[in-house]
Amino acid sequence: MFPGVSLIFLSLQITSGLLPVSGLLDCAREADITLVAVHRAGGFEPGIPENSLSGLRRAAELGAAFAEIDLRETADGEIILMHDATLDRTTTASGTVAELTLEDLQPHYLVDSEGHRTADRIPTLAEAFEIARETGLYLELDLKGLSPARIAELALAEGMAGQSLIIIYDVEEAGAIQAVSTDIGISLPFTDRDIVLNSELQFSSLLAWAGRGVPDARTEAFLTGQGIETAIHDFPAEADGSIDYDFIDAQHIELLASDNPEAAVRAFGRWNSYCRAD
Repeated sequence: MFPGVSLIFLSLQITSGLLPVSGLLDCAREADITLVAVHRAGGFEPGIPENSLSGLRRAAELGAAFAEIDLRETADGEIILMHDATLDRTTTASGTVAELTLEDLQPHYLVDSEGHRTADRIPTLAEAFEIARETGLYLELDLKGLSPARIAELALAEGMAGQSLIIIYDVEEAGAIQAVSTDIGISLPFTDRDIVLNSELQFSSLLAWAGRGVPDARTEAFLTGQGIETAIHDFPAEADGSIDYDFIDAQHIELLASDNPEAAVRAFGRWNSYCRAD
């Protein structure tokens, strides 16, 4: 299933620390493995709320390569992990994130998918970066109205450029990120691939987001030929148990966003068994 992995492993070693995102994605493509990204960094187990520090730790413990986190800005300019614009669904608080300060949010707790209060408080991006540094987890940053360039600058300043992949939706935003650092990965839909191909973007750090389901063989072959990896999800099939991990693996998909990371990692293997830098 993993021909030539040892050679790829040797060719992608760097002096110390982790492979940069581009190297990790290259390894997945060349070794023909599927990496797992934990959707919303939690919510998949009782007691593990989404967008939580415990979710990040659990993702790393399971062997997922990435955790996707949602970023929002508070009234005082702090960046926290929160999917919704309001606090009602996922916390013990209520109100709108953009109207509250970080100090306002600090006394409150996150709740899990069953609505039970957990020990997790609402985390900041800085805290998420710290967990990622400690565990070797890569972060997918989903920006809820935030400037891609600003988040890229924060990742660079925190020494996390090589462990960060920013989710954006057009070439102009991708260019703004690469103007800050080409070490940062970029998830970009290829809805109009000619625009991407005719841009001045460096392809090495690009990840083609295909949405739900596996792209047709011709599209996948085209992307592979360009050295661009593919990411998908199938949350409904994971929810009803009909997802076919073997089929996804056979279609050479490099990254699966997953709501059931334990099962996905069991199917695909722990990423750092194949793509490490020592």
